[in-house]
Amino acid sequence: MPSGEDAIRKKKNKLIRKKLRSESNKVSNRIAAIIAQKKRRQSGKRRMCQGMCFSLPTLEDPFNDGLMNKDVKKKDKKKKTKKDKQSKNVDIVTENGSDVSQNKRKANQSIGSKGKGEISKRARVKIESTQRDKKGSDTKLNGNVTKDEGCPSKFLISCLKTVQDMMLHNEAFERGKPLFFDSWGFEFWRCHSSGTHVLETRGGASMEQIAWIGASAVDTITRKEKEGVSFTSPYLLFLVPSQEKATQVRAVCKPMKAFGIHTVSLHPGASVDHQVLGLKTCEPEFIVCTPDRLLELVSMEAIDISGVRSLIIDELDPSTGDAYLDSIKSIRKLISVDPHTVLFTSGLIDTYLSAISSLLPSPMCKLS
Repeated sequence: MPSGEDAIRKKKNKLIRKKLRSESNKVSNRIAAIIAQKKRRQSGKRRMCQGMCFSLPTLEDPFNDGLMNKDVKKKDKKKKTKKDKQSKNVDIVTENGSDVSQNKRKANQSIGSKGKGEISKRARVKIESTQRDKKGSDTKLNGNVTKDEGCPSKFLISCLKTVQDMMLHNEAFERGKPLFFDSWGFEFWRCHSSGTHVLETRGGASMEQIAWIGASAVDTITRKEKEGVSFTSPYLLFLVPSQEKATQVRAVCKPMKAFGIHTVSLHPGASVDHQVLGLKTCEPEFIVCTPDRLLELVSMEAIDISGVRSLIIDELDPSTGDAYLDSIKSIRKLISVDPHTVLFTSGLIDTYLSAISSLLPSPMCKLS
């Protein structure tokens, strides 16, 4: 027999032996299906005790399916309890007598009709209002005080930083100390936010105090304008006894022009016609002036101060004389609203107590 036929025969016999071995190990289709089903049930969800202990098969349960049937029954019980809970939740009725499940179904139908990413305006307003209520309840600490009201805004701090950067080389400023760390300024801001009038008895206003007064006013103007409030007359009126102090105050307020705040200085050092022309060309938010020149411009109808919201009176003491006090009283009568008033004085003398009480109505806070 040729060698080629021997190789073919060997290969054929090898295939026959392989087939016989596979048939001897083969089980019936039914038993194979049961074993596969059992393996699928046991994969990944066996308890620790089931993996460690084994029970022998019996005549009633030759394939040990009883353990798996117990697990299936437990799963069915869990499903039933979940369904029962869901059915109970569906039966919950709100205080107004409307069914919660019906409201949910209506909301889902409206969302489905308008698209997944689109919600009706009325629903969106309700969501925003509930979120605001939740935020308000979370942020409330004591009464009407919230976390946001406990410190000045970032905008106010940026105003202070702008003033300090511009006045870095001014000797009147205390070097090495940021303005927003000034304790007087923080107390003033608290009084300004609550609408409490301020009395300072340590003399005239310093550069740091002027910066805090101006920055707080800028912050209030910006917030009110966002709410839709417009100011037709100047917002802040800073009364000073001399031209030199008016120049100092304007130097501190001038950097706030970066935030859209214009400051005008009115004093006897400039001509009346020049100041009238300046008031016509711009509408200043801050006015720094001496009382006599301001009364002169008001009589000429060059300026309207009836809507001033913040009145700062600087250096009200015996050295300025009674004429200064009388002019301030006349100016106060021209303001129709109740402005937030800050009074700087170097002492409380009997002749000035009645004037101070008339210029500073309650509530009033003495900072010094």
